[in-house]
Order: sequence, then structure tokens, then C-alpha cells
Amino acid sequence: MLKIKFIGTGSAKVSLKRNFTSLIFEIDYDKILIDCGDGITRALIQHKIELNSINKILISHLHSDHFSGLSTLLTQLKLCGRINPIEIFSSKENIPILKRFLYSSFIIPERMDFEIRFIGFDFEENVKLSKNLNFIARNNSHLQKYESYQKLYNLSLTSPSFLFSSSSKKIFYSSDIGVWEDLLLFAPPIDVLICEITHIKLDELKEVIKKLKPHSTLLIHIPDEKESEISNFLNQNRTDLGQIDFAKDGQEIIIE
Repeated sequence: MLKIKFIGTGSAKVSLKRNFTSLIFEIDYDKILIDCGDGITRALIQHKIELNSINKILISHLHSDHFSGLSTLLTQLKLCGRINPIEIFSSKENIPILKRFLYSSFIIPERMDFEIRFIGFDFEENVKLSKNLNFIARNNSHLQKYESYQKLYNLSLTSPSFLFSSSSKKIFYSSDIGVWEDLLLFAPPIDVLICEITHIKLDELKEVIKKLKPHSTLLIHIPDEKESEISNFLNQNRTDLGQIDFAKDGQEIIIE
């Protein structure tokens, strides 16, 4: 059984209604944090997640609303007396940048009371995240707009979408995308589509769902200013969109 808890469902624009997009996957004896933007520690406490219960962190890409809370979270783990190791998963290109970020924030390995294990993955690699949870990552086009700056600033342009597999269930987590075709990186069958709604037009979403035919769709990365428009669109297109709705901060779903 996989339990998914939405810690945040907001877009990159700060909101008083939603935290930055982040999720907890709970399976076997693991609690896996997916992305950790600014304010993640407070958001976890707000949703009654014991900080030291998290043993793995998966970071999709290096926009601040997806990773910049990492140093604060690790600092709080130290202050909470953590002794157990924590594993940080991200693409191999991201790992050196994450390490530099943490060192610059004075997260010095020799001064921590627990081990921080960095695990870099390749695209198309079948990564074992837990005993009964694997994923495959495929790079999408979200960060391609920064290509001309890549060498100048030593940027990592990896921005994966993920297909998680738990038992026979497939969960497609879009993360942030560049164009709507990024939502076709993984072919059906898709049981649950967790789809960002900032970087896609509503008629494009309709086309994607028609092609993927997910059993259910949950929308994340929700801009406050577009919520009413999106809600009206969903209500007017229920027949074509199937089981679809906004995800809400604190919401839990169970996948068996």
C-alpha cells in the first residue's frame, strides 16, 4: 500500500492558501519527501509530519520552490537530535550543485550527527526508492529556456518527470514541464496522474487526458489567480476529463 500526502500544492508564486508543491510518499517503512522548497520544514510540521520520520528526499529540479528548503530542513533534523542517515536522490547532474549549496549553508558533514547520503540517478534508470516502490525518470523541457546560460553559470538543466511503480500501479508525477507534450513522456496505462497546472493550457490538459486515460488525475502547482478559471473548466468538462480535481494541502490518497 502506498500513501501519498500532499504537503503543498501551490505554484512558484508565494501563496497564503497553499505551500509550495511537495509530497510525502509513505510505503513499507519509508517516508519519502518529494521536493522541498522554501518553507518546507514549517509545512511538514503544519501537517503533523514528524521531521525525523523522513528518511529519503527526492529532488526533481533546482528551481527554488522545489529545493531551497533543503538546508533548513537538514539543520532542523540536526537540532531535533537526528542520528539516522538520510538519503537524498536527484539526477547525477544535480548532486554536485546540491552539495555546494549545502556546504555554503554550513551543512558540513563532519559537524552533522547523521550521515547524508547523496544518490544520483540517470534518466531511464530503474531506481529502487523503497522495497515496493521504483521509479523511472525522463527529462522534460522545463529548463531548456536556460540553455544559453548553462556554461556561463554551470547550470544543471535536468528537470525530470517521474513514473513511479508500486505493485501493479503506475503513478505519473509530472513535476514542472515546459510544453504539454512533456506529459506524454510515459505511455498508458497510467493509474494516477499528478499533474502540474501552471505550465499547460486547459485545452492541452484535455488532450493529454484523452491520450493517457488515467484512472484519476490530481492537479498540483496551482496558481491562486487561475484557480477560478481552472475550476470552471473542470466543471464544464467532467465528461471528457473523468475523475479529476485539485489536490489540496494536507490531502491524502491511498493506492493499493
